[in-house]
Amino acid sequence: MKTRIHAFLILGVSIFQLSCAQEKVKNSIAQYFPFTKDNWTIKNADGIKSEIKTLEHKGKQALLLEASQTAYLKDKKFKNFEMEFYCNGNFPGLAFRVIDNKNFEYLYLRVPMSKKRDALQYIPIYNGSLPWQLYNYPNYEGNAEFPKEQVATLPLSYEKELVKGKVSERLLKGLEDEGISFSKESEIDIPDKTIQYIFDPQNKNVLLFEKSDNEIAFLDFRTWIHTKVEVLEDKMSVYIEDMETPTFVVDNLKRDSDEGGISLISDFDKVYFSDFSITPIKTSDEPKNNSDEKSISPNYLTEWNISEMFAKDSLNFVAQVDSLFEKKAKFKTIQADEDGLINISRFYGDMTKTVVLYCDIISDIDKTVTLNFDYADHLVILSDSQVLFDEGMNFKSPPEKGEEGRVFVEDEQIALNLLKGPNKLIFVLSADNRQKFNWGFIAKLESLDGIKIE
Repeated sequence: MKTRIHAFLILGVSIFQLSCAQEKVKNSIAQYFPFTKDNWTIKNADGIKSEIKTLEHKGKQALLLEASQTAYLKDKKFKNFEMEFYCNGNFPGLAFRVIDNKNFEYLYLRVPMSKKRDALQYIPIYNGSLPWQLYNYPNYEGNAEFPKEQVATLPLSYEKELVKGKVSERLLKGLEDEGISFSKESEIDIPDKTIQYIFDPQNKNVLLFEKSDNEIAFLDFRTWIHTKVEVLEDKMSVYIEDMETPTFVVDNLKRDSDEGGISLISDFDKVYFSDFSITPIKTSDEPKNNSDEKSISPNYLTEWNISEMFAKDSLNFVAQVDSLFEKKAKFKTIQADEDGLINISRFYGDMTKTVVLYCDIISDIDKTVTLNFDYADHLVILSDSQVLFDEGMNFKSPPEKGEEGRVFVEDEQIALNLLKGPNKLIFVLSADNRQKFNWGFIAKLESLDGIKIE
């Protein structure tokens, strides 16, 4: 799972190689939206409206969002646009093409993860689910280097104090002399060579530290980040600090590219926003050229039949599944997205429930084939009422379960003993009932030699 810094813990304009259908009309004018009640509505996580809080913060007039608050831009919808703003905080986020508070495109910055390949995260939000495990690098997470503000320095003699665990009295005193206050409960963590920080659980204060040849610098990542976003049809580019070159490009936004609302989001801690503007982008009406679209291997299992949701009986789930087929329960056919991923939240919203999915594998002879797959949150694989796999999501590092709990198709393998003729492959998939985030899977066969999938 992520290191604890994620608890404190894309936005931009893209220079696309455009098809003629996406040629931009460049004479649009930026629209500025000051943070007033005429332009914005603030809501808490429970949907109750809250007052707009604006203040001077680090040299800018800013909107303050407390943890789990969202600012909705009033009475404005955009499809293709360029957006620019400054943000300051751990997890500043942007929602666009908003349909309602549970359905939108989402982009957020993992600010403490500067220079990491998952510093930026894009997720399509369906029915309120936040499936960061399903949408991962390299296509949906990206690298970015965020600015940091140096707030204190100490001589190299303090290096021996910078060890994992409780902060020493000497280090606390040294920081206090520099005007930085940390409590005795503070701890140092060093997840890897690129991230080292001191954290105070009392006031949630956190500072990174870096050693040079001359001193030890303490850095605050909660500083203003210049951000720009361009959304054009099904593509998005994110610019951080450098407004000329995108640091992250998403080539296939998942939701329909219809116009929708805009909102600013603070999921885990307070966030500040400033200098917010949007420039609408018009495009030509010529048909889109799809010749460059990528296709995945036919080995992926992309068409499934899915049941209605139900409450899983952990002791008698095999009988529940058998009953669905015996009673000829209603199943509907669903398709994976262009990556081969099945995101159940596209179809159902109750993250306390379970669904059954099946596809038919037709083999020309009796044979064994390897099934590669991965999932979130709990998966049972059945064949002829026999349990072939029964595991919950594991957040350990490789080889136990991929990187940080993310879903990659090569993470799990089992052998399927196919009989000549049709074989029903059944997945029993339960949602992430703890965090209400992830519910999906990806699967492919190692070989299709003598095999058809229906």
